[in-house]
Amino acid sequence: MEYLGENLIHGIECSMDKLTNTEEEIANYIIEHPEEISQLSISQIAGKLHISPATITRFCQKISFSGFNEFRHELKRYVDLRNKPTTTTDIKQIDYFAKLYQNHLNIIDKTFQKVTYYDIQQAVALLTKARKVHVYGIGNSGIAAQEFKSKFFRIGLNVETVTDPHQAVMDAALSTEDSVVIGISVSGKTKEVINAVNIAKKQGASVLVFTGEKDSELAGMADITLMVMNKSNMHMGQNISPSLPLLLLFDLVYTELIAKDYKNRIQIRDKTLQALYDTY
Repeated sequence: MEYLGENLIHGIECSMDKLTNTEEEIANYIIEHPEEISQLSISQIAGKLHISPATITRFCQKISFSGFNEFRHELKRYVDLRNKPTTTTDIKQIDYFAKLYQNHLNIIDKTFQKVTYYDIQQAVALLTKARKVHVYGIGNSGIAAQEFKSKFFRIGLNVETVTDPHQAVMDAALSTEDSVVIGISVSGKTKEVINAVNIAKKQGASVLVFTGEKDSELAGMADITLMVMNKSNMHMGQNISPSLPLLLLFDLVYTELIAKDYKNRIQIRDKTLQALYDTY
């Protein structure tokens, strides 16, 4: 469930038309006594309102929560937000920002646990020898793919990013044994990316995959797989950019690529930046 903040009570009010009479009584009591409810267990609330815990669970699910625990957690956030002094200068003192901060740290930590230095070295070796790098991604992965091109093109890689499914398969058909194809799909199930990578593999191209599922069909086609942190099971995970775990991996590969040929890569980067400065 995505964080609702100060809109939580409004969301309950907007759900009244789909509630039973008993559920409406629960809703009204929560609206009138949010701080009290946030401190009680489901059994205590059931006893206070003379209803069953199952009725409370159904109410929470009807307003789009998985159950009572998730709802109470969100209600506590609402109460904290309402009571928090607005003059605080430390953003991490706000409960939901503190949780978001911790989620970002977890993504960084898990990424460094999943990927070894050898994995990064292997990926860099592939990219270094490639005559051309073809990057395929759809949707949010397509946004990340565009960032990959922008980042690595600046240091001398011949990168082509394709985010249109039809163009991807045509581009893949023109890949060669000197090409490296990068497939980006956190789920590992994006058919458009799988189709393009499969065609390129038949052309003899090397395959580098960024995914969150090591047993996925896409990962099974890869010469090298770099695992990203899957944030779907995080509370407030919907508030985190889908590209964040991918961009972190890109930074690791980028840093190693520069370290392996520092003088040359920096000269190329400076040349491209100077061209921008001269133009604009």
